[in-house]
Amino acid sequence: MASPVTNYNPEQIQESEISKLIRCPLCRGMLDRSNTALRCSSCAREFPFRRGFPDLIVDERFNDPTTAQKIQYEERSNADLTRNYLIPLFRQLWPDHRARLLSFGCGTGIDVDLLTREGFECLGIDCGNRTQVWEGREQRSHLILANGKHLPFPEQSFDGAFCGCVFPHVGVVGDSSQVTTQYNAERSRLAGEIGRVLKSNGKVIVSSPNRLFPLDLFHGREEGSMRPKWNWPGRPFLLSAADYARLFRSSGFTQVTPLPVRNYWGFIRSRHSFRGWMLGAPVRGLFWIVSQVRPLRTSPLNPWLVLLLARPN
Repeated sequence: MASPVTNYNPEQIQESEISKLIRCPLCRGMLDRSNTALRCSSCAREFPFRRGFPDLIVDERFNDPTTAQKIQYEERSNADLTRNYLIPLFRQLWPDHRARLLSFGCGTGIDVDLLTREGFECLGIDCGNRTQVWEGREQRSHLILANGKHLPFPEQSFDGAFCGCVFPHVGVVGDSSQVTTQYNAERSRLAGEIGRVLKSNGKVIVSSPNRLFPLDLFHGREEGSMRPKWNWPGRPFLLSAADYARLFRSSGFTQVTPLPVRNYWGFIRSRHSFRGWMLGAPVRGLFWIVSQVRPLRTSPLNPWLVLLLARPN
């Protein structure tokens, strides 16, 4: 008889609270370890380990083009974001620092390491190629290969969930800005899954470029270029604050609070050269302005959205 899974590393099974969370992403059944795979005790579906991590991805993977340079940039950028924006924000939302958090689309997983050091119980999932560096993470047992539309957790498992620029890449063709005919249904499913695994008083923090802003500062540029791409506000690839509110409304998240964007981006690339610093000055100034004036945070003047969604008390 297969023994219950108690850790994600198939080479050394140890008891942990995090390991008790994982379930079959299809039927939410308990998972047992059999040889080098996880087997659902309810539907008998088997899930392999990949590089020592449980592969619970259902349907498609995110085949994002990844180079060593891109991974290095993401590592530095996400570390800056976590230290200067997420940790201060989460300290305000959960003052005891003991909240259980889900980072969906965690990429290299640096945020999981840093938040865990701060006392938060953080678990990360991803289904893309940046997971190839997970072997070097401190909190390897807190990382799972999984798709956000099929979260491998039971209901009400987390106090909070957060993501950066995940929703625009759901319901698209590959790693492009071309949406499929099912993009709205797929994004609604992701929002519903997040709502399902959060506690009744759970909170969601989502962020991505603002669909209403006339420029997309974060997609479509050539490698090393600082020239932004024009954005038609009706283009469905990006989302507005109203789009997020609509997606999460069916899960009861009717309280939507636009958060300041200052300190969200560290401008890692531009701040290391005089030319980059000068070209980035208007964006930094714009971020400061919209952070001071709350009505501007969801307006066409703000290039980047950060939203806090919650259910009514």
